[in-house]
Amino acid sequence: MIKTITKFFAFATILKNLLETKKGDISGNTQIHPSKFPGRTIFVREKEYFIRESYVEGTTPIVFLHSWGSDSLGSWFKVLPKIKNKNSFIAIDLRNHGKSDSSWKRWDVDENADLVISILEKLGIEECDIVGWSMGSAVGMSVARKKQSLIRKLVLITPFSWLGGAVYSDKIAFKVFISFVRIRERLFPNFNPQSKFSFLRKSQSIEDEYTEWAWNNLHRSKDDFIYGDGGRFVVPYDARPWIHEIHSDTLVITGGKDKLVPEETSNEVINRLNTVKSKVINDAGHSVPWTHADELLEEINSFLNNE
Repeated sequence: MIKTITKFFAFATILKNLLETKKGDISGNTQIHPSKFPGRTIFVREKEYFIRESYVEGTTPIVFLHSWGSDSLGSWFKVLPKIKNKNSFIAIDLRNHGKSDSSWKRWDVDENADLVISILEKLGIEECDIVGWSMGSAVGMSVARKKQSLIRKLVLITPFSWLGGAVYSDKIAFKVFISFVRIRERLFPNFNPQSKFSFLRKSQSIEDEYTEWAWNNLHRSKDDFIYGDGGRFVVPYDARPWIHEIHSDTLVITGGKDKLVPEETSNEVINRLNTVKSKVINDAGHSVPWTHADELLEEINSFLNNE
């Protein structure tokens, strides 16, 4: 009976959204490109991945790992310009994101961690600091676990060790969402209901002159299906059994108003790490690198430089 009801509501939801789907509007005034950072591709196991990099002699490179559904520019466009002349950095488009390789095959956090390690090896990086936001923090923790000698310090922004007990506990609803995205993308590949990052236009997460650019950049990087399907493998991620194995000095930064990854979820990470400092930005939500870039960088610089 429950399965029948679930299937009925799933079908009704899919039909409703398909009927209401409108073609995406990517038109608008030409806006300022906030971060003019060209990048390049690098091959790992015959797959092509995209990185943006800048080097300052005598500095430990910072590896920036973006959030789910974003990329190296979309997540860090307010951060990179502020450090490009002060510190070396490498910002990576993770698999199925940005300009990197995309695939319909399963991908997960650990696979992206292996990718990061392989890219850094190809670049000849023997030691680095990692700054990860949301999904990027999960990838960063996995890198620190797999190859601790590579990581000097670790900065985790709105991190999670497990999402199963937080906002994604309703597995049926998540499966319904994925089913809808899967059907919509296959039946209407040229349509965009603007489900991904639609909050940009009204959330005031970034300045008005960048909103249209950010919307278009994030929307066209990969289709909604790949993001949604990939989410099935981000949500089950569970670092709780092994997070205590991470020995890198770690800074955890959370948003006091974060509803996507609530503070109590990030506290699970803090409570399980060995050497950790924490900072709560009280008036920040989940988008800390967009809304509080200056305060974020102040905390990162102080931590990395032992100030």
